[in-house]
Amino acid sequence: MKIVSVAVDRYRSDAKAAAPGYGGEILIVTVSTDDGPSGMGFATASSASAPILKALIETIIRPVIAGEDPMLTERLWWRMHEAIPRRGGEGLMRLATAAVDFALWDIKGKAAGVPVAALFGGRREKIPTYANCAHHLPADKLAERAAKDVANGHKALKIRGTRSFVTPAEATERVRQVRAAIGPGIRLMVDVNGSWDVDTAVQQLKAWEPYDVYWLEEPVPPHDIAGYRRVRERAGGTYIVGGEQHVGLGEFERLIGMEAVDIVQPNAAITGGITDWLRIHAFATANGIPVSPWNLQAVHLHMAAGLPNVQWIEYFMPDNALLAFQTQLFTGPALREEVTPDGVFLLPPDAPGLGLEIDPAIAEATRVRN
Repeated sequence: MKIVSVAVDRYRSDAKAAAPGYGGEILIVTVSTDDGPSGMGFATASSASAPILKALIETIIRPVIAGEDPMLTERLWWRMHEAIPRRGGEGLMRLATAAVDFALWDIKGKAAGVPVAALFGGRREKIPTYANCAHHLPADKLAERAAKDVANGHKALKIRGTRSFVTPAEATERVRQVRAAIGPGIRLMVDVNGSWDVDTAVQQLKAWEPYDVYWLEEPVPPHDIAGYRRVRERAGGTYIVGGEQHVGLGEFERLIGMEAVDIVQPNAAITGGITDWLRIHAFATANGIPVSPWNLQAVHLHMAAGLPNVQWIEYFMPDNALLAFQTQLFTGPALREEVTPDGVFLLPPDAPGLGLEIDPAIAEATRVRN
């Protein structure tokens, strides 16, 4: 089986469908083979960066994987990563590599007739989730929404306290009102997207002690790994987590080796695909650090189902604006819930490959044609 073509199509949401910072376009990558299945991968991007990603895939990546065996994902990952010398595989090139890498793993699963999850050698019957409740709402309305999630069976949820949306004082008010609304016994996470400095994070954690915050996510910018460690040393009973903006095994070796985090959150799209994500998972597992991947539930569901050291899947409800366009464009994989006294779980995927499918009508209406 050989790769015969790599095609890229762009789809653009309307102005209301994508939240700021989450990209207004989705690029669908289709890798076709001569005598086997085709594979689908994708990347999200802004309308400014989407043409660059498309060009990287078509002009840099396609020539180095054409004619190759799509089953050799490790070999092909390095060919893509090294296609531009002198560290050219970093930055946007990682996103481009990830989109193609997803398509290659999709082929591997389809060729074997099994979900990608099965290729990892494990099988988890129920996958723990926490609800993404990071809606940009006033504190009282956010508390109402969080209470609704708990009423629907969720035992863990995450809200946002990012400085670009709320002040630290407003973040504390969000925490206070949400905790009052959901009551004790529900795990409450807070994400600040790397928008604080060390002192702000430490002072906020002190202010939150009465509210039993389970974790603080990305307390400082991703480059400040020493800052992560300083916050963690002063975090008391709150876990410090991060990694969604970090890439490659080297950065995660620093995060873990410097004892800067309690839980790591690698994102397969940002770090360069499933192939690179698996290296990070293996290193974290060897060092006793749980993995809780950020976002990208359609892909990360497979890792959580097939690997032992994935603690949570971040679960986005259909009405969450952060993934509005993805929810519109993709009809698969289907997410199947099981609500238990211990929380809301997702069932493992059962379609061959990644199970990605797109809505033809939405695709036709949103395709970028220039």
